[in-house]
Amino acid sequence: MGTDIWAVLQWWGALFVIGAAAWPLTGRLFFSWFDHGYLFSKAIGMATATWIVYVIASLRIFPFTPMLIILSLLLVLEIGLILHILNYELRMVNYEKNKNQWKLLSVMVAEELFFLGVLLFWSWIKGHEPSIRGLEKFMDYGFMKSILESRYFPPGDMWYSPLSINYYYFGHMVTAVLTKLSGLDLAVTFNLMLSSLFSLTATMAFSIGVQLFLLSKQMNSESGIMNHEKNKNISIHNLVFSILSGLLTSFLVTLAGNMQTIYAFTRGYTGDNVKPFWELAWPIAELWKRLPEGFNTYWYANATRFIPYSIHEFPSYSFVVSDVHGHVLSIPFVLLAIALLIQLSAITHQQSAWLEAGSWKLNAIFYGFLVGVLLMTNALDGPIYFALLVVAYMSYKTYKSYKTYMATMGMVAFIAVVTSLPFLFHFKSFVTGLAVNCPPGSASWRIGPLLFEGIEKCQRSPLWMLWILWGFFAYCGGWLIYAIGGIRKIREIGAIEKLLVVFFFFSLALIIFPEFFYFKDIYPMHFRSNTMFKLGYQAFILFSIVAGYTIVRLFRNKLFLIFLLPQLFLVSIFPIFSVRSYFNSLRQYQGLSGFAWMQLQYPDDWAGIEWIKSQISGPTSLSARGATMTGIPVIVEADGDSYTDYARFSAFTGMPTVIGWPVHEWLWRGGYDVVGPRREDVRQIYESSDAAFTRSLLGKYTVRYVIVGALERQKYERLQEWKFGTIGTKAFQQGATVIYEMKGF
Repeated sequence: MGTDIWAVLQWWGALFVIGAAAWPLTGRLFFSWFDHGYLFSKAIGMATATWIVYVIASLRIFPFTPMLIILSLLLVLEIGLILHILNYELRMVNYEKNKNQWKLLSVMVAEELFFLGVLLFWSWIKGHEPSIRGLEKFMDYGFMKSILESRYFPPGDMWYSPLSINYYYFGHMVTAVLTKLSGLDLAVTFNLMLSSLFSLTATMAFSIGVQLFLLSKQMNSESGIMNHEKNKNISIHNLVFSILSGLLTSFLVTLAGNMQTIYAFTRGYTGDNVKPFWELAWPIAELWKRLPEGFNTYWYANATRFIPYSIHEFPSYSFVVSDVHGHVLSIPFVLLAIALLIQLSAITHQQSAWLEAGSWKLNAIFYGFLVGVLLMTNALDGPIYFALLVVAYMSYKTYKSYKTYMATMGMVAFIAVVTSLPFLFHFKSFVTGLAVNCPPGSASWRIGPLLFEGIEKCQRSPLWMLWILWGFFAYCGGWLIYAIGGIRKIREIGAIEKLLVVFFFFSLALIIFPEFFYFKDIYPMHFRSNTMFKLGYQAFILFSIVAGYTIVRLFRNKLFLIFLLPQLFLVSIFPIFSVRSYFNSLRQYQGLSGFAWMQLQYPDDWAGIEWIKSQISGPTSLSARGATMTGIPVIVEADGDSYTDYARFSAFTGMPTVIGWPVHEWLWRGGYDVVGPRREDVRQIYESSDAAFTRSLLGKYTVRYVIVGALERQKYERLQEWKFGTIGTKAFQQGATVIYEMKGF
């Protein structure tokens, strides 16, 4: 436990350094924020410093080393300082606004301690089940390891030698940068990154909640709703309620679930046999007996797979199941985009013309950069938050003509494309078009990018199921619109509440979209699940911010509270079930290293992995890795189904193999025809009795090491191990695990 605490502190030190380097830029972007946006500085540093490292290493100017990271941080710091120094007028505004710099410093210290406390808390939670195993963890760890072992970019795909990763991996790149900067092992930082994402989400959402409340009060006061004498007497009141607004928003974004938890109070259901909760038995008399057992009949994951053939996850679920995946890595950048939209709205309301124009330009430029970062981190998030800006910009009243509006949107789009260009140059989208859900007729046809796949591609979500998932948020958003006087009054309300209404309707559109359209991928029955997943995830975050503000604004309305409380209760109890289930009721702390499970269950394979890592840690092994990865040592091991223990050597070493998880590569490469032949080649490598033929296959993929371990012996019943000793030499053996080194490839 003591060692883990020091690891957390060492990791926090790396995060602090990145945030400190970005602090001048953060203060410039969020000059009117209550704390100058201090809680966003780490996310800004992560985005900017990683992008600089990525571009420089992609251009092969410098290799990916700790020195390059330090240079990128110095560059971020210099950019922020230059922007701060050049804008004399803004410095004067901030000076008058913050003459008592000790007050700002005390707020920043308190917020840093808040961040560290949340980081320690979730690291302790994560230490009760740290295993890098199950779901997408092999994939995420493999991407990070491959990036860490790369000197130049793009990094190679550890499951499809010799090509580069065809996935949105910028968030994995951020993890690799932090890992190098911290000096810790990826087996630990993988879990620490998950804890950091939890802490960033909680603290950034807190900052948004506080700022929304303060801005609403300030704007209402400026509109004459509050008089001067009253304002004198409510400063403490505003402080308390702004903190409550921040905490509630933080909780909803980070830990809340949906109302599917109502099934915890029924007999429940198993599998896909979902029935309306009112048709199930409600053993109220037995609840007192079931409470001590924690409602063991309820399975928390059902809240994310409620509508058949769909996925509708949310951050709380992600932080529990612990996949450091694109949609989770994107959350800090998503919250940063939302905060920038709020800041842009505040600028138009509060500042003079010259300040408005200058700040708008810089913030819009950075927003374009952020859209590019989101595109590289979780592909659909880029278009989503560009679309949100397009809609929100209409409520800002900052443009005087249609041409100005189009020019601004064009500038943001252009910057986003330029930002993501190093990534897009090597990325081929595996979405093949926009398809119509429940198309007319039974034939399949296409009009441009619009696909009509036949009547069999028809899935609709029952309204009662949509209400279970989104009813709490619809209730809060509906009350907000009612409180401001209805749709017709929206033009007359303050800028912040107008923006929140935009968030609400935009989120509704994200939920409704998959009922009519979906992005075509490889999945037959779950054809709209990825679309629902990616769009619904963002809707949940935006909805939560709207709900947090609405609840604090209307907490005195008794009618609102009567119907709110049972719904709020249902969405709030989700982490009780999820944490208890995934982390074994927090009974035993296991530590932060994610490989203890493998050392226990596959000790021979683990020893082999450590041996391979020792072979590739020197400067002569992976130093040549590039876009084609020519000359990089390749391993061959048994391929297997996704989410299993197959492809463990390539995932845990970052060393490329012939084929890893075939279905994942099928998705990323756009068809099984590029995957199937590789699977057959791997089978022949292990089962063919023709040594010459095997040698030709090994030469085809320039295989250096052949793995023969427990899973290979299990999968390939006709394994011809004898031939590897004739083609190459036995380089490692422990127990049932043998590694053969091939010569001349």
